[in-house]
Amino acid sequence: MFAKKIIFFFSFWGLCSWIYAQTAIVRGSVQDAAGDPIIGATVYFEKLGIGANTNLQGLFSISKVPAGKHDLRITYLGYDTVRQNVEVAAGKAITLNFKMTENQGKELETVEIVAEKSIIDPTKVNTGVVKISSKDISLIPTLGTPDLAQYLQVIPGVISTGDLGGQIFVRGGTPIQNKVLLDGAVIYNPFHSIGLFSVFDTDYIRSTDVYTAGFSAEYGGRVSSIMDIKTRTGNLSRFSAKAHLNPFTTGFLAEGPLAKDASSFLISSRYGLIDQISKSMYSYVNDTAGMPYQLVDIFGKVTFGGEANRVNLFGFHQQDKVTYGFPANIQWKSSGGGANFMFLPNNTNAIISGNFALSSYQTGLVSASEAFPRKSSITGFNGGLNFAYIINSVNELSYGIEFLGFSTDLKFSNSLGLITQAANNNTEAAGFVKFKKVFKQTQTLNGEKVDFHRFVLEPSLRAHYYNNQSVVSFEPRIRGKLNFKRISFNAAAGMYSQNLMSPTSDRDVVALFQGFLSAPEDETPKNLVKNNSLQYAIHYLAGVEIRLFNAVDLLVEAWQKNFTQLTNSNRNKLFPTDPTFITETGIARGVDINLKLQTKKLYLSAVYGLSKSERNDFITTYFPVFDRRHNVNLVANYKTGDIEGKFSREAKWEFGLRWSLGSGFPFTQTQALFEKLYFWNNGSQAPVLNQNGNLTIMLSDAYNGSRLPYFHRLDITAKRKFSIKDKFLLEININTFNTYNRENVFYFDRIRNTRVNQLPLVPTAGISFLW
Repeated sequence: MFAKKIIFFFSFWGLCSWIYAQTAIVRGSVQDAAGDPIIGATVYFEKLGIGANTNLQGLFSISKVPAGKHDLRITYLGYDTVRQNVEVAAGKAITLNFKMTENQGKELETVEIVAEKSIIDPTKVNTGVVKISSKDISLIPTLGTPDLAQYLQVIPGVISTGDLGGQIFVRGGTPIQNKVLLDGAVIYNPFHSIGLFSVFDTDYIRSTDVYTAGFSAEYGGRVSSIMDIKTRTGNLSRFSAKAHLNPFTTGFLAEGPLAKDASSFLISSRYGLIDQISKSMYSYVNDTAGMPYQLVDIFGKVTFGGEANRVNLFGFHQQDKVTYGFPANIQWKSSGGGANFMFLPNNTNAIISGNFALSSYQTGLVSASEAFPRKSSITGFNGGLNFAYIINSVNELSYGIEFLGFSTDLKFSNSLGLITQAANNNTEAAGFVKFKKVFKQTQTLNGEKVDFHRFVLEPSLRAHYYNNQSVVSFEPRIRGKLNFKRISFNAAAGMYSQNLMSPTSDRDVVALFQGFLSAPEDETPKNLVKNNSLQYAIHYLAGVEIRLFNAVDLLVEAWQKNFTQLTNSNRNKLFPTDPTFITETGIARGVDINLKLQTKKLYLSAVYGLSKSERNDFITTYFPVFDRRHNVNLVANYKTGDIEGKFSREAKWEFGLRWSLGSGFPFTQTQALFEKLYFWNNGSQAPVLNQNGNLTIMLSDAYNGSRLPYFHRLDITAKRKFSIKDKFLLEININTFNTYNRENVFYFDRIRNTRVNQLPLVPTAGISFLW
């Protein structure tokens, strides 16, 4: 019996091998004129009726192509159609690389591989992920130039706590629980202190994928969200540059070929001006001091290889400094760099990619209300090797390994002056496997049989080893999608873990200091749920996508995150023997609704979020400071007038607005004032009779039992572009931030009994020059 099974297996395997030997594999890449990948382009054999779409790297693979000569067509919205006659041989794999050029206002021929033209990305599970391009970012009114930080605030599930030092909270998670990657390198602080600027210049961003929950196993090490930023390649065919100037920043970007169509460079720099200009233009923002923010961002990239096989080298440096005086002065800097590559081996459907990067971050804070300055630094490396196989055009199998290591050094004190100082070294390793299966159903359309992508299933598994805890975390995850003609149902679930934690409490209203510490090894936090000090979460998502009309889409997502173990600072530490950290649990849930209309000239988006976050420290259940129940963002953008010639894709005029509304954040009311005595020498045995204490507050027992007023703000922008001799593009923009001058509270200075507001009406004008 066993021998028969062996004979059957090898016979079946031989039959499959013979069948595949009679056909060929056609694969390759699709890029734009600058050498950047085009995502979602249709690559199609017209008479054979088979094809594929390009993936996130601009790659495609079509298997079971009969031997012979066939007409291949490549289409993508806004680009000229590419046609090529391809000859394939049985049992072989050929690699083709295509360049597409933007069309000059002509109507694009379109090809429908399947019947579901009304479905939004029928082969991709879109729940819990928002894909952002640089063109998307430019739709949002901004202070100066478009910036990723301001676009993130209008996507479903994201809450910002303020313009001045505000942080980003993603579906119930804290900033330390968000992982940010720049071409694979870990960025430890992606936002400047002013809160309206990220450390990334929009002009070099190719794409940004924001995974707000339920992300699959190729990402790990965080329990809330992932932001994966990919930079574009420097222009492989010609030199170009862009400069901008406005009251907030000035910047310059240059790019061009090192060897035409073989290698290129890109360099970007941005410098903050607001600390100098605001003293005269916006002195009313903070008495006569203006806005004391300084920032510097530098990024450089070199690319070798102009087609599917390429290597990228990159580096970055970022600085930030805020001189508030009271309540604090803070500064930080971040530097790093790395390399990544992509390779397509011959005669196989495999795609091999990898990366290695170094990153460091140092920050310090001097506060008028704290006896000692805070200091924190983290230096680390990370790398990985990934393998992906495109099977039958749409099915994919991928797996890979990831390794990282970092050292943290931290010093801070709590409100009683008790000092925490720790230096840790840590290494981690992880492996993952993910499979995407698209189930097809044959239907008859206009008398022809076509494939309908009915169901998509993406199971994945991650195993993550934490050396300092001697723990392996096994994390199964699954994502799926069910398609009908104009509606798709999505769902996702998964388990997540992380090692990094913040030394400051999640209960701090204004968290200017962003320090880092790995999970404590030499101290067991109070009330551990598991037998280690890691943080854990379980995500659940369910969503529906509806194509209401050809240009109108509706997305509804319900989500829940169970934070089964969180490590937080012990704000109630009274004695040196008390634990520095405590364990909490939490739950966050909500519903997000996004209605979007997008045509060539008009973009409208309405986002409403209803959410609730709770934390339990085993003493009481409370609402964290970022618990905003209602969140609304309305965005409109209209373009009109065509520029002729080289810049025909640009509109002469562009008008945009954004209106945001948010319910009040929770806060704890003041109960009394008292003189605080420090105990940093001997804890409770310290001599107190000869001390001069500081004026301090006593808070109400109802922690976060009250709510701040509602927040709302209107931003408006207008842009005019000019083509100069068909060689240069000049843009002049005028913006008003907080147009009707709403007094939105940021926080209340209890010691001075003073309300601190977010930014008032701020008008700006800027100019950019492209050549």
